Parts: sequence; structure tokens; C-alpha cells
Amino acid sequence: MVERLPVNVDSPLPVRLTEQPLSRRQERTVMAALNMGGTEQTTISLFTGRHRNTVRRWICRVDADSSIDDRPRSGRPRRFQDNVRLRTIAVYCQLSPPLPGVSAWSLRDAENHFRQDTGAVGMPVSRSSIRRILLEHSLRPHRREYYLQITDPEFFPKMERIIQCYMNMPEHLYCFDECTCIQALKPVSPDLPAKSQQAYVRDFDYKRNGTRDLMAFLHPASGTVSGECTAKHDTATLCEVFSRHVEALPDNARIHYIMDNLTPHYHDDFCRTVADLSNVNYQPLKTGEQRRAWLESEHKRIVIHFLPFHASWLNMIEIWFGILNAKCLKPGCFESVQHLSDSIHAFIDTWNSHLAHPFTWSYTGEGLQAKAVRRFSRLLEIETPQMDSKFLTSQLLLMCNIAQDYLRDIPAADWSRLIELAYQKTDYIRGIIEFEPGPYRKRKAESALEKFNEIIILPQRISQCGMRQMGLKTR
Repeated sequence: MVERLPVNVDSPLPVRLTEQPLSRRQERTVMAALNMGGTEQTTISLFTGRHRNTVRRWICRVDADSSIDDRPRSGRPRRFQDNVRLRTIAVYCQLSPPLPGVSAWSLRDAENHFRQDTGAVGMPVSRSSIRRILLEHSLRPHRREYYLQITDPEFFPKMERIIQCYMNMPEHLYCFDECTCIQALKPVSPDLPAKSQQAYVRDFDYKRNGTRDLMAFLHPASGTVSGECTAKHDTATLCEVFSRHVEALPDNARIHYIMDNLTPHYHDDFCRTVADLSNVNYQPLKTGEQRRAWLESEHKRIVIHFLPFHASWLNMIEIWFGILNAKCLKPGCFESVQHLSDSIHAFIDTWNSHLAHPFTWSYTGEGLQAKAVRRFSRLLEIETPQMDSKFLTSQLLLMCNIAQDYLRDIPAADWSRLIELAYQKTDYIRGIIEFEPGPYRKRKAESALEKFNEIIILPQRISQCGMRQMGLKTR
């Protein structure tokens, strides 16, 4: 393999000027094209990052036989033909291995399986060959990462309201959340101090001394935090802690809180607490949706801004919880829950005195709508068996809302692909709904599919019919 030339302006050898690496075929095509355009070979060498002799050799080769491919080389023929290689990839990369009870297997497991069951790929394949076949196609099925799928149909309007609060921050804006079940852990043996060029050593075994919950308020404009450690995080405890935080602020201050959709956050008792602190009347409301709407209303002194469902990453206090874990909890050694509570309160005081700084939000959500469309298209394309009617309902309604309010942010190719897959996977979508045992979820899924067809599929069909009548081609 030819090595890349080092970047050295004093070297007689050229240096590469292109930012993205080119494949061999692309390099050779560029060399031939630049030569046909009259570019000198020295300049071509400088542009492609290849030696002048390499450029000259390929230019002569193209002039001679117009080929940019490697010539056949001597050596043993490939043992595994394309059909065996493709079947190996298909078996190894499927969602669930064919071994009972195995959720993820290794190369050794696959080797043994192919040896015992030759009908799987047609012949035994060693683990080194499996690894080489996977590497040739840049496949890493053993590597797994987490991603967060949008499941709230109203995600984007809610996200915009939260981002608007961050971009035009009110004076009294607070991010609130609970950090629950913080364990008071104590190692069973003492730590060993660090030596020269060595880290300190801690025994992995520990003793549990109980748990505490932390209810914390972050003021993003200054970065200061106020919080209380509690034995539980039920509605009554929330009302007490919330009342003390509001009473510590000026009486005439208009206060905004950002919090998630935990049930106590929109409980009827919490609504009464907000009403009392705001000096407004409150009539009991039956549903959680009604109570959240009342808490978000602007007619009172205290306004609650609820995050979208499944979107705690939009709450800036989660950043501070990570700092708390890294600086206080993770390296800590706690004798009791009281010791844990004292350490957390001491860290909050230290943070406010020495470490606090304003938290600036820069994420605007640009491109997230298109990513949601591509992810749903991908799930439809592979016909994953993990999709249930509840998730399908949320995705169909999300696509409808995107079509109504955010279609301008979706690339035409991504949207066309979604519509094409919706046509192709009709049986798959209806099968998920038909196998739903719950009548309520089934009705919701059917209603969502009907809305999806009405808003997205039907206008596309009408548009295609109109184009046919005008004699235009359709996809």
C-alpha cells in the first residue's frame, strides 16, 4: 500500500491539498481528468498527494488502454465465493442470532455454528475469515450504541418553546428536576493512595447505606443551584420543597420553571400549591393534559414549562447533575445517608461560591425533523419486529405534525422515501395494528393511520393523478 506523503513545505515531494481522502479509483480518475485538461503532472501530484512517478505511470496507463482498474494479480483464488460471503454476513448480522437464548454472539460462536450447521452458509467458515469478511464491508455488528427516538407527536412545538425560554431568558427562570435514588456507598476496604505515575486504587466491593433523593433548582443565568435532599420524591414532598423555593424569591417576581412530565409535577395537589403561591383561583381538573395546560398558562405569577415526553436532555439541570456525579458522588465514600446529604449540600455551597457560571444554550434543533423522518423510514424499511402499536401510533402522528408545520425543513429525497416506504409497507403497518390485543390502543393506532393517510398519502396520490392527466412523468 502506498503511504500518504507527510505535510512538509520544504520537502521536494508534493503534499495533499484535498480535505477528504479519495479512493484509488477516484484518484486515478482525477489524475486522468486533470491531464486531459492540460494540467501539469507536478500540479496533479501536488493536488492528489501522490508521487510524480505514480501520476506519470497512471497517465500513461490511461492513455494506453483507458483503464483505471488494477490488473489481475497472481495468487490463490478466493476460497469463499460471493454467495458464501453474503450469506455469512446475513447470518452474523441478523437482529437475533439463531442460537436459543443468545442475544449477542462472538466470532467463536459463529465459527462453531457454521461448523455444526453447514447448511447455514454452505460450508464451514473460520472466525478469522468471518472477521475478514466483515471488515471488507466495514461492518461492526458487535458494536452497539444508544439513541433516543422521538416519541412525542408534539415534540417540536414543545422543544421550540423550551429553546425560546433559553434564548430569551426571563430573569427568574429555573430548571427543576429530581435526582432520585442516590446511593450512599462505602467501600468495604480503605483506598490505597496513588504512587508515582499510578492512580489511586479502590476496592470494587462496597456496602449500601441507604438512598436519598435530591430536588434541585438551577438558575441558568447565573449558574447557581439550590436543592434539598429528601427521603422520597412524592407529591407532598415536591409541594413543600417547591413552596420554600418560591417563598425565597421576591414577592412580585414572575417565575418560570422548566420541568419534565413526572406525575407529581402536574398532580392536582401541586396545581393547588401553584395557585396558592400565585394568588389565583384553581378549580380541580380531571385529566393530566388539562392540568399541564393550566400550569403552562400565562395568566398567573408562576408559569411551568413542560418538556416534551422522552426529552430530559432539554433540561439544563441535567448538565449540573453530571457535574455533581463526577465531582461529589462518584469519588465519594459515605458512611450514612446523613453523610451523603451533608456532602451534597456542601458541594452545592462550594458550587455557588466558587464554581458557578452562566449556562448558555446554543442548540436550535436544526436538522432534527429530517433525522426523525429518516429514522422512521429506516424502521419501516427493515420491518423490525420490535415495533408495537403504541410506538407506531406516536410515529404516525409525529409524521403528520411534521407534514403540517415543518415540511419545509425536510429534504425532498427524505420525504419521498418515507412516502414510498409507506406504500410498500402497508401490510406490515396494518399487521402491527391487527395484532394489538388492547382495544383502546388498537383504536388509537387505527385513528393515527387514518390521519397519516389523509394528511400525507392522499395528497401525494392526488398530486400524482394530476401529473398523469397533464402527461407528466411520476416516480
